[in-house]
Amino acid sequence: MKFICYREFDDPQEPIHPGIVVGGKVLPLARVLSVAEAINPQNLSIPDDLYELIGMLPEFTKIVKSLSASKILGQIWQEVGVTLAAPLPRPNRIFGIGRNYADHAKETGADLPLEEPIVFLKASSSVIGSGQPIVIPPWAERVDFEGELAVVIGLAGKDIMREDAMRHVAGYTLINDVTERNYQTRDIAKSLPWFRSKSIDTFGPLGPALVTADEIKDPQNLTLRTEVNGVVKQEANTKDMIHPIDELISFLSHYFALEPGDVIATGTPSGIGSIVDGDIVTITIPEIGSLTNPVMTGV
Repeated sequence: MKFICYREFDDPQEPIHPGIVVGGKVLPLARVLSVAEAINPQNLSIPDDLYELIGMLPEFTKIVKSLSASKILGQIWQEVGVTLAAPLPRPNRIFGIGRNYADHAKETGADLPLEEPIVFLKASSSVIGSGQPIVIPPWAERVDFEGELAVVIGLAGKDIMREDAMRHVAGYTLINDVTERNYQTRDIAKSLPWFRSKSIDTFGPLGPALVTADEIKDPQNLTLRTEVNGVVKQEANTKDMIHPIDELISFLSHYFALEPGDVIATGTPSGIGSIVDGDIVTITIPEIGSLTNPVMTGV
């Protein structure tokens, strides 16, 4: 199932609605559940809390599959005038993983983090959806794209064993871990956190959809590609991660109780580069879709 959040008629004052994408059509989740309840009453409802909703995605996925199998899903009328938001407009937390591909560590001149992952936080307020602009502040010096697979937690857990880790995953999406590189370099030189360079407003494009875990057969065998203005800049496979997803979940849960709505940005491969006003950045994993954002200079 492809879970999305959207607004109607491109109005930023409109509330955000949850939905699903079926055959290129956007179906409001409330409408889908209403049809399911009419056929087989289960007293299901959409919680107001988006994090709680993310935790219920496996249940909703079963309903969607049942409706699809009975050919009813295709009869539900689609929403029109839709503007995508991020599938999690304000993630609970964004855990970034640094230097998780050997070639990327090499291109930055950094040592490989072989013993344990490098973890940093990225502000949830940096998140924007596909199609929204990455806004470069006028004081920024060098801003880089970083295409990554993002893992969304659906089941809470603490001290999760590695063999149990994947059942805590609600699904997968894409994230562009946009970074002010010169500020990051200076902060690293001063032994300061990376938070500032990673968390600038609009520096967290996320989307276009959250693809539920049941749809991704092997998240450690996905091809990730980043293009800038149609030119491929990054291309790698998630099998090349130094620390794979199950290890990351187990490691993080040792220090932090993971909660529904947490996002793990699993690291970027080699090929990072700067972006400027007028660029178009597209990150693609075929099984998930394409996250596309224009770049503009702020005032």
